[in-house]
Amino acid sequence: MPKQVGRPRGRPKDEGKRDAILDAARSLLLARGLEVTTEEIAAQAGVAKATLYANFSDKDDLIEAVIRRESDRTVTDEDFERSRSGPAEVALAEYGKRYLHFINQRETLGWDRLISLAAARNPELPRRFFSAGPGRGQKMLTGIIDAAMERGELKKGDASAAADDLAGLWIGFTNLEIKLGARPPLSPAEINARALRGVQLFTLIYGTTNAD
Repeated sequence: MPKQVGRPRGRPKDEGKRDAILDAARSLLLARGLEVTTEEIAAQAGVAKATLYANFSDKDDLIEAVIRRESDRTVTDEDFERSRSGPAEVALAEYGKRYLHFINQRETLGWDRLISLAAARNPELPRRFFSAGPGRGQKMLTGIIDAAMERGELKKGDASAAADDLAGLWIGFTNLEIKLGARPPLSPAEINARALRGVQLFTLIYGTTNAD
């Protein structure tokens, strides 16, 4: 399982302050990008700079923790474990709804921009930030599909490639339209319909009932 990031050894003295730091960092990073300083984040969170560094080793560690929390709010580790053992179509449809709900937000453009610009500071940062957020989701979807393949609910094959296929069925060109402001975000009904349709098409390709 992906490890928890952004948390030093031992329990932080005040989880409320840690959450306030994460909230402030999220707000400022989306508004201003990587140029925001830890001093500004601490000030907006209403904590001392020393408190920030008691919870996070440096700014990159803090950014990674913010991105990981965004991912965790979409699908928690507990949700993932339940999904791995549940019926494939149900688990994939539920995952698709959560995934589409997250990428349906225009503010995700801020995360895309932040991750891509991180390379100017350190070539390793984009991969590190990707792993904490989108990469974690990618591994979870792959894990759900792999478990379904092992149970015989889906045809055996490359689970990672299958996850990529399913994500493409969910997103299509619509995600790009939303990001560019060419259309409004999906409604809850559209999200549900898109998630279900993607899984239905996916099972036409990978479902064992369609095997010869």
